[in-house]
Parts: sequence; structure tokens; C-alpha cells
Amino acid sequence: MHRHGHRGFTLVEAVVAIAIALTLAMLAYSNFWRLRPRAHLSDASSELVALVHGARQQALATGHNVAVLVFPAYAGTYGTGRVIVYEDGDFNLFSAAANPNFTTLNPASPAHGPNSTIVATWDAPATVAIGPLNGAGATAALPAPYATIPVNVDCSFCGNLADRRGAVVFDARGNATFYSNVGIALPNLTGGSLSLAAPDVAGQRTLLVTGATGSVSLWNQGG
Repeated sequence: MHRHGHRGFTLVEAVVAIAIALTLAMLAYSNFWRLRPRAHLSDASSELVALVHGARQQALATGHNVAVLVFPAYAGTYGTGRVIVYEDGDFNLFSAAANPNFTTLNPASPAHGPNSTIVATWDAPATVAIGPLNGAGATAALPAPYATIPVNVDCSFCGNLADRRGAVVFDARGNATFYSNVGIALPNLTGGSLSLAAPDVAGQRTLLVTGATGSVSLWNQGG
């Protein structure tokens, strides 16, 4: 009776197994880098929604105006776009006579009044930006109650001067008012939009704020 020992891998079998493992690793690596920009865009969008929603909650809790100040063209350390949450306890951020005021506020080093405070600052990461300016990733108009809010620009309430700043201000009731870069309230706006985009991801993520209720929502547009 012959006794058979355990047969080990042959050299050919070992080479084939290593080749298969390397192929699977390369596919996983490729998928990781392909999905990474989309994940960054989703994460940045979620952070921005949380920031704006938190500003509204701050206004409800304190009874102060809380402004979400948007600087689409701000060139940060990593990406383009800065958002600052400013609790306006002095109720004068949009008064031309105040110092500081929104028109002259320096987003790189924002000052604040004696009864006001900078609540938070958010910068777009390296792979994400506020934009695109022409809303190239936007789809058709959204359904009610958002149908009248423009989504074909990076920031529907921002001004057209060099830094294109704009603001959403939540009052003590949670309602929203929109301001352009010159610090004047924009009349008859039903709401405003702010979009984020990434160069390797189709479409854009658009944050919407309604004026009457101040509700905040996020829409995935075009990809």
C-alpha cells in the first residue's frame, strides 16, 4: 500500500495565484481612485448642509441673526471657496455704517462686532469647489417648492463683482433672507441655491434654502 503525501503548489500554480491576486488588487485600487472624487464631493456636500442647517438652528436658539457668508472665488490652502457662519448679535452686519460690515469683511481674517462672533469657517477641499459658475452640471428645474430657485449657477444669490460674495441670513424665526455682495437684501426671492462640483465627477450637488421657511435640502444633479 502506497502512502501519498500532501502535494504542494507547483511553481506555475504559485505564479498564477500571484498574478490573479495582483490583478484583483489593481482592479480594487483603480475602483478606489475612481470612486474617491465622488466620495469627496458627497462628504463636502454633507458638511456644507450640516453647516447651513446648524446656522439656522443657532438663529432659533439665540434669537440673533445668523448669516451664512459665501465666498465662491476665495482661494484657500487646498481648494476654491469659503463659507463663514457669522452670528450677528449686533444686528448690523449689513449696515454700510457698521465696522465691520459684509461688503468690507475680509474672508481671510474676518473681524466681528462686540456682540457678534464667528461661529464656523468651512473651506472647500482640494478636489471640490463651489461651482461651476455656469452650473454646467445642473439638470432641468427642480420640482415645487424649489422650481423657482435658479440652479444653473454656482451661487444664485451671490454678486457679480470680483469675489462674488453673497449671504443667507436666518432670523430668530428661522426664515431666510438673501444678500448680494453689496450688502443689500435681494427682494422677492423664494430661495437660493449653492452648488459644489468636482472635476472628475459628473453633475453637481446643489444645496437649496427656501426663504419663507428657511428649510435646507441637498439635491444630486446630473450625475
